[in-house]
Amino acid sequence: MKWYVIRTKPRQEQRALVNLQNQDIATYLPQITVGKVRRGKRVPVTEALFPGYIFAQLDDFAGRFHKIRSTFGVQKLLMFGDKPATIPDALIDELKTLEHDPITQATAEHQSSPQVGDQVEIASGPFAGFIAKIIDLDGDSRCIVLLDWLQKDVQASFSYTEVKKV
Repeated sequence: MKWYVIRTKPRQEQRALVNLQNQDIATYLPQITVGKVRRGKRVPVTEALFPGYIFAQLDDFAGRFHKIRSTFGVQKLLMFGDKPATIPDALIDELKTLEHDPITQATAEHQSSPQVGDQVEIASGPFAGFIAKIIDLDGDSRCIVLLDWLQKDVQASFSYTEVKKV
């Protein structure tokens, strides 16, 4: 039995996964937990590690090809010419091991982005080198910081790429 790569419709990985499992097809959707900003608060969100792709293990590819293609949530099977894309068992096993490893999950959450109250250093621009405190999160990619400039507290907005934790 080989693992095949299936392309799902946009944001329908879970739907494709459930519908393929209902057809007694062994499937795997690697997921990761990351911190996302929702209503100004950082919350952990579980999402697909490879958005738009899931893996299916089949013993009879030719017999199941049309069933898979017509499954709700599935867009197509990933092909290279007339050959389907396959994944080695060792790679799937490694992904499963990493997915359930608490250290890997904690590292992904920690590296996601700064939190409110964190001390950061401005990395680029006219305020490069200044130390600031994050006071608010402005969407998924920006934060509002409070920095001391000319003996006065000033609020400024920076991209997460422009700041680094101290």
